[in-house]
Amino acid sequence: MMRSQSESDVAFSELKPSWIKPVVWIGFCTVLLPLTTTAMLSGKSSTEKMLTGMVQPLFVAIVAAMAIGATLLRRGERPMGWLLLIGACILWFISSGMVVNRVFLYWESRFVSVEPSAVEPFDYVVVLGGGTGIAPDGRAQFAGAGDRVGYAAQLFLAGKAKNLVTTGDTLVLTGILARKFEAKYDPSEQTRQIWKELGIPEDAIFELPGQNTWSEMAALKEHPEWWKGKRCGLLTSAFHMPRALKLAERAGVQVSPIGADYRAGKGHFMISDLVPDIGHLERLQILIKEWIGMTVGR
Repeated sequence: MMRSQSESDVAFSELKPSWIKPVVWIGFCTVLLPLTTTAMLSGKSSTEKMLTGMVQPLFVAIVAAMAIGATLLRRGERPMGWLLLIGACILWFISSGMVVNRVFLYWESRFVSVEPSAVEPFDYVVVLGGGTGIAPDGRAQFAGAGDRVGYAAQLFLAGKAKNLVTTGDTLVLTGILARKFEAKYDPSEQTRQIWKELGIPEDAIFELPGQNTWSEMAALKEHPEWWKGKRCGLLTSAFHMPRALKLAERAGVQVSPIGADYRAGKGHFMISDLVPDIGHLERLQILIKEWIGMTVGR
């Protein structure tokens, strides 16, 4: 006896794996649709950039979690399905450039970037460590926050800073890992080396110890000749400035903020800004660290 057409369709649908439809829909919404839209609106270069981001581990893991979550929901396993799907969506949201850029823009908006020529002259500019590193050949080099060091040099060379103060010691290792580091590993010494190579005279450079912002402010407190009755600027990354100012106030140090190393990013919006990226998560982690530091006062 031959089956009817409807019976054959039902039988075929029962043979199909339950994951095919969710995977196809997730793939269409997260990969094919964004790529097609980018190609139509922004061209080949933007599409290639987005495709590069889509083959990164974070993106693949998020899409896989979404697909598994949707498959579990289709099978009726709702608690685990919703957990995976919602968790993946949250991770996508907080690792997208669109979100992280706006969080940084809000955080840094209190400290306006100013051209060196428009800055009112300072007697001393204190530059917090963290903007330098050591190259394999032992040469001091700029690190991720190198704009701190570079902008301070610009201020001096523009006649907007009479003296520069650099801070930072190498972290001390104790216990079974105890080790004494050479002076070249101190951020303050690295900054001094770079400034000297840029033509800043030795007698205009001063150093302060400190292994974190709290200890740097405590060290600065011991030099009231730099800030008491003087125009003293505190130069650090804009995202770090709120915590640095709070610790300076707690130490009783009188300084004016000088923002540098802005991380907000103010370029035009692109669809690729919606794609999750591990770099954006790292930037968000920086702000979480700053918030914790402000909360505990360190």
